[in-house]
Amino acid sequence: MDNFMEPLQRLGRALMGAVAVMPLAALMMGVGYWITSVGGDNAVMFGDLLLKTGAAVLDNLGVIFAIAIAYGLSKDNSGAAALAGFVGFATLVNLIGPDAIAGYRGIDPAELTGDEALQWAEAGWNGIGYGNALFGIMIGILAAWTYNRFYQTQLPDALAFFSGRRLVPILASIFSAVVAGIMYIIWPLVYSALFSFGAWIQGLGAVGAGLYGFANRLLIPTGLHHALNSVFWFDVMGIDDIRKFQEGPATIEAAAAATDALSCPGVWDGSTCEVMGIIGQYQAGFFPIMMFGLPGAALAIYLRAKTKRRKVVGALMIAAAVASFFTGVTEPLEFSFMFLAPLLYLVHAILTGISLAIASAMGWTAGFGFSAGAVDFLLSSQNPLANQWWMLLVMGVAYFFVYLGIFYFLIGKLNIKTPGREDDDDADSGADFDAFSDVADSSTGAGAAAASSNPNAQTAQQIVRGLGGKDNIDSIDYCSTRLRTRINDPELVTESEIRKASVSGLVRPSKQTVQVIVGPKVQFVYDEVARILAQSGADVELIGARPESELGSDIGAAGAAAGTATLAGTTAGVVVELSKPTVGSVTALENVSDEAFASKSIGDGFALVPVEAAAVFDICAPASGQLDMVFKTNHAFSITTATGLEVLVHIGFDTVKLKGEGFTRLVEAGQPVEAGQPIIRVDAKTLRAKGVDLTTAVVMPTKKQVESVQFAQGFGTIAAKVTMA
Repeated sequence: MDNFMEPLQRLGRALMGAVAVMPLAALMMGVGYWITSVGGDNAVMFGDLLLKTGAAVLDNLGVIFAIAIAYGLSKDNSGAAALAGFVGFATLVNLIGPDAIAGYRGIDPAELTGDEALQWAEAGWNGIGYGNALFGIMIGILAAWTYNRFYQTQLPDALAFFSGRRLVPILASIFSAVVAGIMYIIWPLVYSALFSFGAWIQGLGAVGAGLYGFANRLLIPTGLHHALNSVFWFDVMGIDDIRKFQEGPATIEAAAAATDALSCPGVWDGSTCEVMGIIGQYQAGFFPIMMFGLPGAALAIYLRAKTKRRKVVGALMIAAAVASFFTGVTEPLEFSFMFLAPLLYLVHAILTGISLAIASAMGWTAGFGFSAGAVDFLLSSQNPLANQWWMLLVMGVAYFFVYLGIFYFLIGKLNIKTPGREDDDDADSGADFDAFSDVADSSTGAGAAAASSNPNAQTAQQIVRGLGGKDNIDSIDYCSTRLRTRINDPELVTESEIRKASVSGLVRPSKQTVQVIVGPKVQFVYDEVARILAQSGADVELIGARPESELGSDIGAAGAAAGTATLAGTTAGVVVELSKPTVGSVTALENVSDEAFASKSIGDGFALVPVEAAAVFDICAPASGQLDMVFKTNHAFSITTATGLEVLVHIGFDTVKLKGEGFTRLVEAGQPVEAGQPIIRVDAKTLRAKGVDLTTAVVMPTKKQVESVQFAQGFGTIAAKVTMA
């Protein structure tokens, strides 16, 4: 079950960035629609402006989802992944959108009539566009996978410009074209099947209306609800519920003049045409849900949220509930829990079906031109086809408490992970902050110095200790308030130790999953945990929001601090010669593919490209000094020279992911080394076969130490001369 829920919850978290922008857009569209409906000529332009502004979001949900999911699921929340999401989505829509299909077949859909028009509607090509959430989710996942799989890929020199992250959008476009070919076959079959299902349930009366409501909500995440909507709301099979309701007086006149079932716009009982309590039955039941039921669910989610998180959760829930009540736009609320809590979404679909069935059975009708919110409800009440519309308000109030009660009960009973929901032992939540004042990492001076002045570092160290140590952490990421970790050995986790970090709470969704509720400062605590793990070379996947390349600056800074005891005696103007770490060509850092090194954010220095002919080579100490640290994965090490200069040697880029494969340690940390002494042996042939860039960076991570770096390629084995500041 955990293997099923965890990907869904990651998907839900990735969507939150898109969901957060939706309530305001919905409100703008609702206000704009109201102004254009009741305002005079002078107000129409302003209302239309609001409609278009809101539509910029709501009419493009598909592409927004593609971008948000690709960004959120990529390993380092990369802009390249987000771009791949957009490119992939645009490729798919352009290849199998309605205009493209019409062009392939040489037809104009607007001119189709009769069976041809029906066949076009059944195929569902009009449902493919920038608002299709199903394709947005699908392409977002594809783009994230493409990035995670290929962002390190190197191409031959002639195509080197397109390597790495630049390759990802290109591949996403190619893969999306393949998906488009598959969907060209699959989409019409699925859409047509749902279309036929809609035609069948039409004849089931109130039960059919209920089935339609249930299926409508259930299909929202896939975008296939349009297939059913086209049957019941529009004129593809004669039901045309929205238009007939909006043309109330004309519909009533047509019913009075009807002489048979064909001329009747409603239900022909053999002698008369009934439209009151009939027209609008496929719309009315949505009002209690959107105006009252979902706001009740929002309140339940808020009440079940951790007390310390209610402010954050409340802001989202209030905005989403207002949008749902006022405009009938429910996506901000529904997408906030449909992936995090699928069971609740199923309950929501069932309750929607029941609402439509009750309204249809009782003949309570109302309709909408935009959606089933308060604006449309007020306008609908003036329509002569609105039948006992006030009863929908009565049912709505009841639904508010039904949703509130059911959601509140299920969330608590089943411990469902809705936004802001976490288990917490309040007795431990006030743990004495001073209880871990002495937990600074004693392995390096950096750990002690950082922890003594940085409360987030103290918290991070205590959490790592409580999780069983660095080697017990398999992966770690974070969301808005919590660290999410997978651990190797559950027996090594000590919850009491974690709670000493003054965290808000602790959640154990499964034996190997531990979620630490930190609160709004979670990003900063994650940064410190990532620093600890990266510095130690722990075998862990860092999948949080910070790019792995950025961790290098922390690694360097932490490693530099390890030499603080010797730095006090450094002398400005001292020149330190750095040797080539192996045989190869020296190049400027600006020329390397890794942005963190190329921008010198990790520190100034140089890079060396090893000779291609070497199947195996040694990476040697670039200067004499103390070998302070060798990463557990053996892909990097740091040295402090006798003059106090801190030097970091990093073999290849993104090589931490190799988890030590291809690297052999020759010298242990803590020993004195001489310039040119081999430290790491590299199996170059094996690693190059995997596409690994073995360019080695030699940098001085403590920038205040360095006045200038001068290349010295003409001095034999000497690669650079560093003048200390």
